[in-house]
Amino acid sequence: MLDLDISQIITQILGFLVMLWVIKRYGWKPLLDILEARRQKIQEEFDSIAVQKEKVNQLALEYENKLKGIETERRKTIQEAVEEGHKISLELQESAHNKAKEILLKVKAETEEEIAKARNQIKNDMVNLVVETTTKILKDGLDASHQKKLIANFIEEAQ
Repeated sequence: MLDLDISQIITQILGFLVMLWVIKRYGWKPLLDILEARRQKIQEEFDSIAVQKEKVNQLALEYENKLKGIETERRKTIQEAVEEGHKISLELQESAHNKAKEILLKVKAETEEEIAKARNQIKNDMVNLVVETTTKILKDGLDASHQKKLIANFIEEAQ
């Protein structure tokens, strides 16, 4: 049936055990060291990725807070500009109102001055006409019809 040679089987078993011992002694430990080094490298990369992810999350949070701060500052600046514009508008309105008052007072003063000058001129003209009329009346005599005629002429000249 099977020709088994015991010596060959024992030689193969001894050869297998020697090979197993050689592999264990010289090949197994370096193989395990290589696998352990690879496992540690992969773990370090995962740890590094976790640290980087945390840094990215922190930076994202910082940028978001900075953006909120910038938005708040922008709104504050816009509000200040609106308030400044409103203030300038009120100042311009007040300035224009004051200038209008000044112009109105100046025009009123000039008008009153012109009216006073006109009254003085009318007064002087009336005095001159009265003097002229009186002079003519005295020269021509005191005739009633003639006086009426001179007074009518005086009234026409006054108008």
